[in-house]
Amino acid sequence: MFKYSIRLFRIFGIEVRLDYSWFIIFALFAFYFGFYYFPSVITGLLLWQYIVITLITVILFFLSVIFHEMSHSLVARKRGMPIKKISLFIFGGMAHIEKEPENPTSEFIMSIAGPASSFLLAVIFGAIWQLSGDIAVIVEPAKYLTLINIILGAFNLLPGFPLDGGRILRSIIWKAKGDLRKATFIATTSGRIIGFMMMAGGFLMLFFRPYLNGIWLIFIGWFLQSAAAGSYRQFIMENSIKGTKIEEFLKKDMPVIEPETSVYRIVNEYFLKKHFSILAVSNDEGQLSGIISARDIKGIPREQWKSKNAADIVRTPDEKHRINIEADAAAAFRRVLKDRLNYIAVMSGGKLAGFVTREDLLRFVKIQSQFS
Repeated sequence: MFKYSIRLFRIFGIEVRLDYSWFIIFALFAFYFGFYYFPSVITGLLLWQYIVITLITVILFFLSVIFHEMSHSLVARKRGMPIKKISLFIFGGMAHIEKEPENPTSEFIMSIAGPASSFLLAVIFGAIWQLSGDIAVIVEPAKYLTLINIILGAFNLLPGFPLDGGRILRSIIWKAKGDLRKATFIATTSGRIIGFMMMAGGFLMLFFRPYLNGIWLIFIGWFLQSAAAGSYRQFIMENSIKGTKIEEFLKKDMPVIEPETSVYRIVNEYFLKKHFSILAVSNDEGQLSGIISARDIKGIPREQWKSKNAADIVRTPDEKHRINIEADAAAAFRRVLKDRLNYIAVMSGGKLAGFVTREDLLRFVKIQSQFS
């Protein structure tokens, strides 16, 4: 999830992206409002009027989700937890935290901000609902948006990690016990239990009507318990590598090729024969100028492999693929998992010092986590 997404806009320096799975929930909401809910509570409108009301309501709902996640993000950033983007997907929204909270107070304040913002929106839409009198085209959308924001806030307060309520639970246990690992275990276990309970409830609903609610509850429960289990595994793995500098993972036998090396030689001698997946390219002064991966060669026709060389396809790693040599290895590990990276280029003084592969980090973490 989030591998294929569309950039919508940037606000307060935070990028908002739309995962393709979002279109599924958009279609379901549009169908429900346009063909069932609004025609049943608002009569006498033309088709285009139902379409307009439906689109406005669905857009306001997803803006409510963005407002919820943006509240998390702004508070988190103020508490020293950088957040660069928010993603909307089939199950709602997610703020991508670049760094976990340093203390339980920061986690508590960040976590409570989301539900608080949803309840605030519920109050605003509720006021519109009450003040709109008998204007059905305003009353009904406002009423639904009031209820949906109450549900959104209440659902996120369920005490199961990674929901906001689970993070609040973790922060309280962390504060009381002073043990982040134990607090994470309890909060994620609670998340798994809630997820399985939701799945069980969904299966029971399949024997009654409406069936769609049961299926939806099963999917949400599955997602929650999977996310909870994955969050604990990631915590253990990150904790096992925390405090280790990324410099320690630099490849000592890093292959460096000259700019004149042909693509044919790169493929046959380095990728196929020696099984390298990434190569560093030097410049005329012998310094590293960039990298080449197998993916960079895929689009080059075979008949051009002997005529093209490393200088033609070398590229400087983008920001996502770069990390400072002084950085904690846990930050690099979190990034390769979140962004599904195969490597991270390690920079020193603005120059490429080498790179660390995903396999190197995973191998180290797997061994270390067994002794944590």
